[in-house]
Amino acid sequence: MNKQLYFQKLDALRGIASLYVLLHNLVYGLIGLNLIPSKVKIFFAAGQEAVILFFLLSGFVIYLSFYKKSTITFQEFLIKRFKRIYFILIISLIVSIFVSAFNGNLLQRFSLRELIGNLLFLQDFGRVKPGNIVNPFLGNLPLWSLSYEWWFYMMFFLAYTVLPKNKNRIYFVLTFSAISYIIFMIHPNHLCLISAYFIIWWSGVEAATIFTTYKRFTYSHLQPIFISLILMSFLATVPLLGAEELRLGYYPFLVLRHFFTALLLMFVGWIWYQNKLLLFDKLLGVFAKISPISYALYIFHYPILVQWQLQPYIPNYWLEYSLKFVVLIGLAYLTEIKLQSRIYRWIK
Repeated sequence: MNKQLYFQKLDALRGIASLYVLLHNLVYGLIGLNLIPSKVKIFFAAGQEAVILFFLLSGFVIYLSFYKKSTITFQEFLIKRFKRIYFILIISLIVSIFVSAFNGNLLQRFSLRELIGNLLFLQDFGRVKPGNIVNPFLGNLPLWSLSYEWWFYMMFFLAYTVLPKNKNRIYFVLTFSAISYIIFMIHPNHLCLISAYFIIWWSGVEAATIFTTYKRFTYSHLQPIFISLILMSFLATVPLLGAEELRLGYYPFLVLRHFFTALLLMFVGWIWYQNKLLLFDKLLGVFAKISPISYALYIFHYPILVQWQLQPYIPNYWLEYSLKFVVLIGLAYLTEIKLQSRIYRWIK
């Protein structure tokens, strides 16, 4: 499989993941409206799993964009990541402020601490896990994963430049993540949880390393990834033993769910690859068209589709959500396609 075709498949996966998260939040944001049948809701229950797919894809893509640039400095890397992430994040914060003001609850909900925390990538979904610093700004829940992504980037540069370039490199990351999670179990804190999840993101890096080195995936090549994710999954079961209540979407079960999802995605991906990615293009190829605006869709959709209260002005639900989708897609296109390129030119 040549590299261009592979990028198209990565784009398709990124597109379907962003669309799935959007539909997950939309479906579960409409629970009280009885517009969505229960069977459909079950199909869109795996929003967290789609985010884990994002993490794996991100590690893969970052490595592909980095591995040939042996002389890149941390400053160059930081500026490149900053340009990609920050402009659209700022727009999402402005969208949340507009929506909250439109809804009439901005003064009650606005928190300067929360705003600064999100600008510093310290946010997480504190309702479902301990050790939180700040929540996503004005309740834009998908922003929780952005703090993970940012700090994964920072850890990547250090790990990639310091660790040996061999197949056992992942075990250094595994050790780091395992120790971080053990500390988190004893003293819950945001930094240790991000560090614990770094092994998931780094699994994407290792998969990309295998692809660029061997041009194919074998079980032998992928075995260190499988071992690492299995061990982290076992470690994630430890806090379950003393838990008074287990809920699928809450710590400690949520962490096990995330690590097991990463393992399952890697395994299913390998099996599918062994079968020449049968029917991939027919099933998922069209979603590559979403990829160019996937980031904006991901962090704009919640305030626009779920939080924006247009019902008093547009009584028809279908008309209301049709308008919301037009606004969402238009804004995502404007920021990602039209304006983001200018940011790349302005910031060197």
